[in-house]
Amino acid sequence: MNTPNIGAGNDREGRRSGVYHHVHLVVFALVLFGMAALGFVIDRQHGESAYRSLADDLDSAVRLRGTGFLHATETLRNDTLLLSRTPPLRGLLRANLNGGFDPVDRYPAEVWGKRLKEIFTVFLETRPDYTQARYIGIAEGGRELVRVDRRHGKVVVIPDAELQQKGRRDYFRDGVRLAEGQVYLSEFNLNQELGAFEVPHVPTVRALTPIYDQAGRLFGLVVVNMAVKPLFDEASAAPLAGGVAYVTDERGRYLGHPEPDMAFSFELGNRHRLAGDFPELAHLLDDTGPKGDTTASRRQSLAGRAYFVAAQRLRIDPARPKRFVLLVLAVPETALSREIEEFRLQVVLGVLLALLLVLPLASLLIRRILAPLDQLCLAALSISRGQYDVDLPETHYGEVGAMVEGFKHMREQVALREEQLLSHNARLAEQISKGAFDLLLAGSVVDNTSEGVMVTDGAGRILSVNPAFSEITGYSAEEAVGNTPRLIRSERHGGDFYRAMWDSLMHDGRWQGEIWNRRKNGEVFLEWLTINRVAGTRPENDRYIAVFTDVTEQRRKDERIHFLAFHDPLTGLPNRALVHDRLQHAIDVARRQHGRAGVMLIDLDRFKAVNDGIGHDVGDQLLKVVAERLAKSLRQSDTVGRMGGDEFLVILEDGAEPEIYAEVAEGLIRTISEPADIQAHHIQIGASIGIAFYPDDGGDVATLVKQADVAMYAAKAAGKGVCRFFSADMTERASRFLAMEMELRLALERDELELYYQPKMSLGTGKLEGVEALVRWRHPERGLLAPADFIPVAEESGIIVALGDWVLREACRQAALWQGRMGSIAVNVSTRQLDRIDLVGRIKELTAQYGIPPSWLQLELTESMVMSDPERAADLLGKVRELGITVAIDDFGTGYSSLSYLRRLPIDVLKIDRSFVLGAGMNQEVTEIARTVVALGQTLRMAVVAEGVEAEAQATLLRDMGCDMGQGYLYARPQAAADLEAWLAAGGG
Repeated sequence: MNTPNIGAGNDREGRRSGVYHHVHLVVFALVLFGMAALGFVIDRQHGESAYRSLADDLDSAVRLRGTGFLHATETLRNDTLLLSRTPPLRGLLRANLNGGFDPVDRYPAEVWGKRLKEIFTVFLETRPDYTQARYIGIAEGGRELVRVDRRHGKVVVIPDAELQQKGRRDYFRDGVRLAEGQVYLSEFNLNQELGAFEVPHVPTVRALTPIYDQAGRLFGLVVVNMAVKPLFDEASAAPLAGGVAYVTDERGRYLGHPEPDMAFSFELGNRHRLAGDFPELAHLLDDTGPKGDTTASRRQSLAGRAYFVAAQRLRIDPARPKRFVLLVLAVPETALSREIEEFRLQVVLGVLLALLLVLPLASLLIRRILAPLDQLCLAALSISRGQYDVDLPETHYGEVGAMVEGFKHMREQVALREEQLLSHNARLAEQISKGAFDLLLAGSVVDNTSEGVMVTDGAGRILSVNPAFSEITGYSAEEAVGNTPRLIRSERHGGDFYRAMWDSLMHDGRWQGEIWNRRKNGEVFLEWLTINRVAGTRPENDRYIAVFTDVTEQRRKDERIHFLAFHDPLTGLPNRALVHDRLQHAIDVARRQHGRAGVMLIDLDRFKAVNDGIGHDVGDQLLKVVAERLAKSLRQSDTVGRMGGDEFLVILEDGAEPEIYAEVAEGLIRTISEPADIQAHHIQIGASIGIAFYPDDGGDVATLVKQADVAMYAAKAAGKGVCRFFSADMTERASRFLAMEMELRLALERDELELYYQPKMSLGTGKLEGVEALVRWRHPERGLLAPADFIPVAEESGIIVALGDWVLREACRQAALWQGRMGSIAVNVSTRQLDRIDLVGRIKELTAQYGIPPSWLQLELTESMVMSDPERAADLLGKVRELGITVAIDDFGTGYSSLSYLRRLPIDVLKIDRSFVLGAGMNQEVTEIARTVVALGQTLRMAVVAEGVEAEAQATLLRDMGCDMGQGYLYARPQAAADLEAWLAAGGG
């Protein structure tokens, strides 16, 4: 009899509760442990990836800033060399070596100085970071000769009165030791003017290079100042959120600092240094590494906090390898904490979500797995109690085995899914990390730079651009991202250009150069582009970073400077340098073709009269008219250029016969001679032309130009307005002139000149009233030469300026020795002296040097000099009068004086020309002229001196006329100072 299974239900529920409880605990514990382990692995991998990305970004920031800094200093050096090679500097050098006049381009030093100021002004206008350009002379203690400043945003030429002595400055002393072509960079410091720091402070670096003459003598320095505050501000900007940047020199002094007041504070007495503030970084100042060495980013403790630190030494001066600028970037590890915590929170939420999904499933699986076993256990328990009519599970061991096999299969699938989930999570962590730091880098560095930045992937698709990219190209970020760089391609470069670019990127990982691109509005612009390849773990993960600057306007300004260097700024014609280059080309072509090349040197007739009589502004307009006429009269294959002043050069390359050249020359003379109406003036000038041929008259540029110049002077001598072909006999006079000119220059250097003095006697008392200083040349071979033998050469060559200055200085020296015993010393003054020097200033300087009153001097000017420009003469003579110096008009009566001007001019003495004195008493007309001059002098209250008195009868006649003084052989010949003293001691005066 079967016993009822009264406790079966209770046994079943108790057994199920215990088994289910333990199995659930075990399974739940395993699932929880597995999820926690998975989250830990993901979090750790993400943290390591974040630190690697931070280190890579920090290294990239150091390299990017270092490249920009070195590019700026290299550009400064190159710009300084460019300024030092401009033609005005060479012209100024030649002028200063030749008495203030450039014999090559025929310009005075003032013109070259003006041209140099113009080029310095254009230079500063094109380079906003440069604050000053100067030319400093070596003489006079290193005085500035030309200086152009940027003041309050404007470029200003500094007046000569404000130029300063710079001989004691450190950079001047270092600069004079440089060889030609070397560039010196000064220390980075605050700019000083007149011994005080400029306010507001202007951190400055100076680049300078020496100027040598052809003899290898140091002549001057070109100095360019650059304001470096923007450069250091950009270098010391925070690299990433929470980061800091420091820039120091090789001594650890702060040039850039997170606190702006600390930058350059060492100039103001601040003793803070990098090694003192951060001893952990002192080793970075130990200059033992190779040039341009970089310290890769690493973890380091600074002031008790953990940082990632990267540094680079920037070698800015190849001539001084121990000098460098240290750039240090540091980002605290805590900068990553927020991002890591956010990611960690996401991982925790993900694990919790997975648990919510996995645990119910696990519970269901437990129930399904344990149900058959539970049934078997209940059946077994019921049978053990003797209850045979029990419900057996509708299964058997084969089904249990199948269930086990199914469980194994499920476990394998779960393992596979777990592996896939781990891989997926790792890729997701990498993408999230990379994306977060790309955004951080773009936000802190790229978005704030003034240079356009574009980042592409390995396939060339644009990933990101900065605001400067949009500002330069006109394309917004939305329009650019996803596109390719073909978006801004200008089509100006061929395929070979781009293939070479990619070859450089693949081989060197970098490309740099100029490239033409196109803006959105279709405008083509020139940019300076630098592309760097950042290699990824796989080629498709490579990144290309392009940084570019719009240099279109700078190129235009550079081309303008280049044009000014090889063209005449007034007429736009090729200048001497370019003309010589083209003439050399014509000679080379003629030599290869066994042909002929011709050169015509054109000099304008009566042009000086236009300049002096009407004004230089009209003269400049007239030169433009002549240049236009010449250009229109010649073929495109011919060359016409301005050699300087009123000289032009024409090159003909067709090898025609001389008759053809003569026809061309005569046509040019007729064209130039046509009247021109300029500023209400009807002007007509002429031209004289000299012609020389290759190879007949010379085989090189210098010889051909010289022979054409000789022929041109022959045309002048023939009456002007004609052309002349060069012939060998023309060189004889030129050779004599040149030889005399060279000997005269040597005479000044060797002190071969002497001053002779001729007395001026009172016709009434017979007493000495004064002397006239007359120069003599004691030639080593030809003996004592009179002025008529060499003064014309001195006048024509310009040596008269230096010679006249020597005479004035020697007269002052002798006056100091005589102490007024000989009366005043009369000194003759040349027109060129009035044009080239500050005569009044020079007299003040010499009289102060020798300690004599200016009244011991008298200046003699010819009648033609005074009357050629009476207004100017009145101004000059008035200033001379104010010094107490008397003024005499020499050779009076030979010119065409205006009595109205003569009455108003500050003149003290009239000197009757010797031609009227010699004829007095023998020729009635001459006698009356002399009498009229004497009467005129008395009327105008001027003393009258008669030159060339050789007979007592002449002296008596002049005395009767009322003439005050006589000068001539009757009293004494011109004689040396010692002989004159002996003559006076013997009773001659």
